[in-house]
Amino acid sequence: MRRILGAILAFYSLFISANDQLPLDYFIKHGDYLDLQLSPDGKHLAARVRADNKVILGILSTDTMAIVGGIRPQNNDIIHSVTWVNSERLLFEYAEKQFSYDRPVPTGELFAMNVDGSKTEMLYGYRAGDAKLGSRLSSRDDVLASQEVLSLLENDERHILITEYPWDKQGDVYYDNRVKQPIISKLNISTGRKRKVDVLPHNRSSALATKDGQVLFMRWQDESGIFHAAYRDSNDSEWKNLGDAFSVAQNLIPRGLSEDEKFVYLSGFTGEEVIYTYFKLDLESGEYTEIFDSHATDIEQVLYDENGMPAVGVTYPNKSEYVYAKEESRTRKIHKLLADAFGGQTVAIASHTRDWKTLLVHVRSDVNPGEYYLFDSETLDAQFIWANSSWIDPRLLAPMKPISVEVSGGETINGYLTLPKQSSEEKPPLVVMIHGGPHQSGTRDFWDYNSETQFLASRGYAVLQVNFRGSDGYGERYKKLGYREWGGKMIDDINDSVKWAIDKEYVDGNNVCAYGASYGGYAALMSAVKEPDLYECTIGYVGIYDLQYMFTESDIPNNWGGKAYLKRVLGSDKAQLKAYSPLYHADKIKANVMLIHGSKDRRVPEINSEALSQALIRAGNPPEYLQYSQAGHGVFDEEDRRELYQGLINFLDKNLKS
Repeated sequence: MRRILGAILAFYSLFISANDQLPLDYFIKHGDYLDLQLSPDGKHLAARVRADNKVILGILSTDTMAIVGGIRPQNNDIIHSVTWVNSERLLFEYAEKQFSYDRPVPTGELFAMNVDGSKTEMLYGYRAGDAKLGSRLSSRDDVLASQEVLSLLENDERHILITEYPWDKQGDVYYDNRVKQPIISKLNISTGRKRKVDVLPHNRSSALATKDGQVLFMRWQDESGIFHAAYRDSNDSEWKNLGDAFSVAQNLIPRGLSEDEKFVYLSGFTGEEVIYTYFKLDLESGEYTEIFDSHATDIEQVLYDENGMPAVGVTYPNKSEYVYAKEESRTRKIHKLLADAFGGQTVAIASHTRDWKTLLVHVRSDVNPGEYYLFDSETLDAQFIWANSSWIDPRLLAPMKPISVEVSGGETINGYLTLPKQSSEEKPPLVVMIHGGPHQSGTRDFWDYNSETQFLASRGYAVLQVNFRGSDGYGERYKKLGYREWGGKMIDDINDSVKWAIDKEYVDGNNVCAYGASYGGYAALMSAVKEPDLYECTIGYVGIYDLQYMFTESDIPNNWGGKAYLKRVLGSDKAQLKAYSPLYHADKIKANVMLIHGSKDRRVPEINSEALSQALIRAGNPPEYLQYSQAGHGVFDEEDRRELYQGLINFLDKNLKS
């Protein structure tokens, strides 16, 4: 199969090289195989597959790779998530088109079906009541709540344990804001009947449960953004603060129980940089230790050993790197073999059989959107299964070069520079592409496949991505350096990095554009405010342009802890908020401007772009404006994405190449 795939890719690479440009559709299409999961017995794969702009669930035989079952959602619904309960039955969730949005929204509903597609049932959700089918008797009720699977109850083939999160009604609309006490319930996976077991005492909390349904650990976040944890000996015991039950640091949060239920692993912070890592707590002795040796940046992903404990941590100081657990394990050894075999790429164990004989391995990199392999842990043979975004030949993509930039205050800013592959004696124009967030988990740039980066590089642009202070991934100290510096030192970091790329003669310093979405859209405009002679153009996509709108127009203040978050990261000094808002400095922007916004955006409402557009018109610098009436916080529909990215590249070409 790999030889056939290689021949196909070689044919396409020859064809595309002759035309010198990858098609736009390669970058706007959503992936085809979104994810795969191996059944506990290894006989089947559950695949979320995109087809005809839908996400369907297909069940494949691992022997023949033939489809043996599955389901295709009706209307505009898509399959949102999949979980194997056992080797014969699966759980899955929908996301549906609603409220006229272009992006499907998870509904919190839960369905189940057998491997062959039989006995498909809606178990839980706001449409779960079956009385509407013509019977006056209902085995289940409509529930205005979302659910999360808490325990598969390994010794109970008929039930699972779920956490229910009742919805909050605002006006005529219900939202999953997690502002009510969660309910623990036992759910029948054939009939959907459920029985309440417990109620967690704190809003916005989640729990850990044993295989027999004992809910022993709980974690929650208060309205000030501080995390807490509690423990109890059994369902009949009183909750105790985790630090009182065990002599552990207050910032440690329980994440999972070992298979033998003798240990719990926790996440927390360590060292001067306050780096995110993992700990192991012995429930009998009460002793806890760090699982991994020291590492310079946060662990972004963990892979587990056969006892369900973290064995490998993935971290990104520049390219992806691995940190291995101090304790030896079979998983640790296997991963080292896989990492060597797929040298220079990020290797993860996506799922495995119950006996760990067969592993589903996922491999990705800056030029690889992702590949799946079946790996036999006894014979050490790997069988290629599928490549996501399979229409893309990685050999035609541009590698990301890790960079480090020294800036004022002694800080080092890390990031990535992607140079176009087209040969040219001239230095390429530069797009500094600014990530969103900030200060939240995962809001940073990674050494990984990024369709926007590769699209811009394929059109002859160098792309600079920097993890300015305030970005996630480099410890809590670094993240907090960005507090109340949205329009200050964070912007200085971006502009200093652009000057560095120019000084190093990687790019044409006379042709630079800033581009970003959400906070990145804000930063793209604010960068042009602070350094008006540095940029020829700037592009704000669903950006914030008046920081005071975050308090009055955004949905953040209505979310749990939202007001405290804004006060913490932005402050409440109205003079500073105004000074850091591009809306009030439109006359300082010399760059040509493009604004992109979705009219259904609740996080950053379109009033931001509308107000800035009017201010720019008054300043004699009218922007180009792309508006999407059905889009929320980002454009999802492929036809709209095609228009957006064609408009974006036309704007860049006009300003940086003409």
